[in-house]
Amino acid sequence: MHPSHEATPSAQVAFQFLEGCSAGQAEAVLQCFDVALLRRRLYAAGLCRLEADDEETLRAYDAQDEAKLISPNLLFDEGFYRATYSDAADYAQNLATSGLRHFVLHGISESRWPNEALALVASAYGDPDTKLTALDAESYLRLNASARMFLSAFPVLTPLEHYNLYGRFLHLTTTPAALAVEPAPPPFVALMEAEFDPEFYASEYLNGSAKLADRVDPFRHYLTVGIERQYSPNASFQEDWYRAYYSDVRNAIPREILCGFQHYILVGRTEGRMPRFDLTASLEAQLPGVTSPALISRARGLRHRLFAGNSLRAYRVQDAGNEPPTCWFLLPTLNPDIAFGGYRACFELIRGLRSAGARVAIYCTEDSRANKTYFLWREQSERIRAAFEDIDVLGREQDDRIAIGPRDRIVAYTVLDLYLARRLAEWTDFDRPYLLAQEYEPIFFDNSSAKALSHETYSVPHYPIVNSEQLLDYLRANRIGIFSRARDVREFEDYAVFEHRINQLPHQSAASMRARRRRVLAVYARPEPHAARNLFEIVLIALQNLCERGVFSDDWSFVGLGALSDLAPLALGRGHRLVLTMRTSEDDYRDLLQSLDIGVSMMYGPHPGLVALEFATTGAVVVTNVYENRTAADLRALSENIVPCEASLADLERAIVDAVALCEDFEHRERNLYRPILRSWDEIFAPDYIERVFRIHAKTP
Repeated sequence: MHPSHEATPSAQVAFQFLEGCSAGQAEAVLQCFDVALLRRRLYAAGLCRLEADDEETLRAYDAQDEAKLISPNLLFDEGFYRATYSDAADYAQNLATSGLRHFVLHGISESRWPNEALALVASAYGDPDTKLTALDAESYLRLNASARMFLSAFPVLTPLEHYNLYGRFLHLTTTPAALAVEPAPPPFVALMEAEFDPEFYASEYLNGSAKLADRVDPFRHYLTVGIERQYSPNASFQEDWYRAYYSDVRNAIPREILCGFQHYILVGRTEGRMPRFDLTASLEAQLPGVTSPALISRARGLRHRLFAGNSLRAYRVQDAGNEPPTCWFLLPTLNPDIAFGGYRACFELIRGLRSAGARVAIYCTEDSRANKTYFLWREQSERIRAAFEDIDVLGREQDDRIAIGPRDRIVAYTVLDLYLARRLAEWTDFDRPYLLAQEYEPIFFDNSSAKALSHETYSVPHYPIVNSEQLLDYLRANRIGIFSRARDVREFEDYAVFEHRINQLPHQSAASMRARRRRVLAVYARPEPHAARNLFEIVLIALQNLCERGVFSDDWSFVGLGALSDLAPLALGRGHRLVLTMRTSEDDYRDLLQSLDIGVSMMYGPHPGLVALEFATTGAVVVTNVYENRTAADLRALSENIVPCEASLADLERAIVDAVALCEDFEHRERNLYRPILRSWDEIFAPDYIERVFRIHAKTP
């Protein structure tokens, strides 16, 4: 019986990799799954949670093609099997399954080898022994550790079948009497001896007695004494560490294998296991990336951002004549693939400046050479493309083309570029650079140098253009930047504020909500590290907990919006899955949300959180979190369909349960859908606003 077979879900559970199998065949394949082993391997590859139960683990294996390249069996090498048997590789590819299924249903009865080590041993022995019609199974298993190990991994064979299909090719012992004559060593012993270092072993373990090394054969001593004492066979393999580090190996000794070295020779090396202690490798195997010296390169990047002005090749133009002023925007990058809400507002501000008669140029502080051509190809908005068509876009290698006139204006998109912006602004008649303040930026970083420096940079004199009154209240309350002054600061003289445009999505009627049989829950799902403020992990865990508790019936569907890569669905429990969708066009986004029942969008920062408000315009029940400047009363005042919660797992689960109950009150949902003040970007960044903020006169009609 396979070690974890008792916990394996029944073959009656539907899995794609078992499609076309009879119930008996499916059960046979699952008997050869070590689900605990598979879970660890999938976790190491980033394909499964370490806390997943057996069914979730098999679901992860079933749903992802790359997972099927990982073997769920200690003795089966998926890569070797596919590479060695081309028909098995074709079989696995055509059926979207694994080589292991082929081996269990076909290959094992044809004496195909599950791993390279056994194949090599068999080839070294040459002709096989004769087939048997009967066998003393108890003696056979007692005498042959390799047979015990094989049958533990593949319990679909009897000992007699194992001998005829494999044991006779390995010249395994079949009777106790055979040992009395001259027992042939198990096949793996020859492999162990080939890598055994007698000089190392004698030096390490046989010098206790002056004559012991002369009288004792080191390898025989290793087999009879050293293995039990956890002695190492050579300088490259550390037995005691290997056992301590790999619990599955430790647990298999001595029931299935003699020692860690045997495991390493047979399968461990093929699996990429480490043969001895190495601090960096050991840590990386458990916590990938934990030893990376990323802060060294980050220090270089931060130093460049803070002191880029020292090496800047820009030059000052003494007299610009009648030329209109240029507004220089310092953007980290001009990449439309990451142009979320903040960049959208920036692009619309640029368009407003163009409409007001200003010239605009862009300098990308993190790109060596900016790619405006790709931006124009990828950008979906025709109005933005038109505004950018004749804008100069420069990268870091082109800073010698920056020419600053006396009436120019400098705008930094991110606070870390204020030092550079300040240097350039000093050449103009308005020596304060503008900061497009759309968030309190230290929240983007963990407690690190980047966080400390971004907070410090707010002390650089600047003119903030603040995205929302709500964020403005936060900056004031926390005395950030210019709001740390003792005297009052005045709007338009010291700062400006604007309200981000809220998309009014198609709203649902009570009748249309009631008529739908399916219910939809959408999550603003951003699994990328730079979007950590959207609390993806907490939302995912909360949904998994609630699905496992049966909060959602079978008629619920779950969709995640906003990912930057094509990701496999995530198991939530009880058959539910979170289907992650990549960024879509605005039209597709609107279509997707026209049947929304519950929207979940978290924002662990002081910005209002636009996605939650957009969800609320549809008539959906919306779950979002409070923050220091965003209270539950503030959120409910916008719409009674908003269910506020703390940014905690327990309170988020409570809020989602409340939302499930509320979403069935269709009249309440229609009556309380969020109706924002509808303003176009042309109205938000109107010419009079541009003139007051940038001191640039609007064009006369």
